[in-house]
Amino acid sequence: MEQLDNQLKSIQHKLQLILKQNQLLLRQNNTLQKENEVLKASINEKEDTLQKLQQQIDICKLSSNELGDEEKKELRKRIDIYLAEIEKCLVILNE
Repeated sequence: MEQLDNQLKSIQHKLQLILKQNQLLLRQNNTLQKENEVLKASINEKEDTLQKLQQQIDICKLSSNELGDEEKKELRKRIDIYLAEIEKCLVILNE
């Protein structure tokens, strides 16, 4: 009987340790999820800034007529992408 009590106490102790570890891991997970959201927002902000800067570069090149054939093709591709995105937005707005 005493051996059974000792085993039960050991199991209870291990269970408490597991529960504490689980709570710690849950807190760490929440912290990491918040940090992940902040980092994603930062990445999105930097991507927006990068896109705006690229657009400014394109405008400068257009205004100075320094575009080569390859650059013109790339610019046309970007314009096509912008137009496709605008069309998607218009479709969504019209729904």
